[in-house]
Amino acid sequence: MPMTAAQLVTLATQEARVPGMTVQAGQILNRILTELTQDYDLPIALHTSTISLIPGAPNAGTGPYSLPADYMRLASNEAFYHINQTPYVMRQITLAEFDALINATGIANYPYNYATDVSTTPASLYVYPPPNASIDLTIRYYGTLPEITNPETSPTVPWFPCQSYLSTRLRGELMAIAGNPNYVTFLSDTPAGAPGILRRWLQLQGDREATAQQIIMDRRWFGSGGHRFPASKTTGGI
Repeated sequence: MPMTAAQLVTLATQEARVPGMTVQAGQILNRILTELTQDYDLPIALHTSTISLIPGAPNAGTGPYSLPADYMRLASNEAFYHINQTPYVMRQITLAEFDALINATGIANYPYNYATDVSTTPASLYVYPPPNASIDLTIRYYGTLPEITNPETSPTVPWFPCQSYLSTRLRGELMAIAGNPNYVTFLSDTPAGAPGILRRWLQLQGDREATAQQIIMDRRWFGSGGHRFPASKTTGGI
């Protein structure tokens, strides 16, 4: 059975020989869980949401549109919509590229570019060209997960499934605070250390063991109509 947050905290404080640091251990556990969502694209942190693109939105419909409050970053090729059962997958561009695009009367169409601005609260989405009709855009994104309230006494099981990593990392962090030199064993990048445990788990994360992995190239520059390709005997000049 997976251990609860309180059990992880109790075990870590006992093994680190700092039984009085349960509150600090709970705070560290929450910090570790937050770092995992910030540093890694974990399938367990993948969320799905729908954004309504409308011609009457700001800037003729290009946005900004508000992204979910827990948004961190969009998953690759996971912004799409359907027109008459036909899927349209949008491609990401930078804000600088978006700012350089012409937004004039008569260019409304099916949007095929999007850009995000994570400096706003909540984060913002821009699309181009502006939509010529109302469109329900589906996005899959990596988001934050809620912190555990009072983890030192909480019966909640942490969302991260690799508890060996959580336990080892938590023990090492507590030892480092207490000045115990053994913290190096738990936090060093070795097979028995927390980074080594995490690396092995990440290699098998998700349900992709029998799935071929694909290298994705930017569709703006590669593929049919890629105007960055030099002329050839087959394609001629563009």
